[in-house]
Amino acid sequence: METSTPTFDQLPHVVSGFSEKLDRVLDILEKLGIANPIKNVKPSRRLVYAKEACQIIGKSLSTLYRAVKAPKDPIPSYKRGKLLYFYEDEIYAWIESGRKHSATPSLAETAAAITAGMKCRPRGGYNF
Repeated sequence: METSTPTFDQLPHVVSGFSEKLDRVLDILEKLGIANPIKNVKPSRRLVYAKEACQIIGKSLSTLYRAVKAPKDPIPSYKRGKLLYFYEDEIYAWIESGRKHSATPSLAETAAAITAGMKCRPRGGYNF
């Protein structure tokens, strides 16, 4: 079997031949249902330690430990022995779940929030 090295003038024809062969191979793979194996693979979950989790959320180590033990919305974590482990995708999901909506409260909501913190009603009434 002889193989000849293509010359510079033959390169466009050789590349187009490879392109046609690649298209045929991709068509066969699509018919078999394995055309894009990257889409079928689930993203791997990356395990991170406490120091790297601190860098992700941008807080100190003591703040991270406090956030793990927080009664409302704690950071998802796992503990084996003395070490704390986090999954990177869970940390990002936790950060995204804390998004505050920028809707301005109505006048009635603002008045209710102000009066809820008052111990007694003022003599002159409310001036809203």
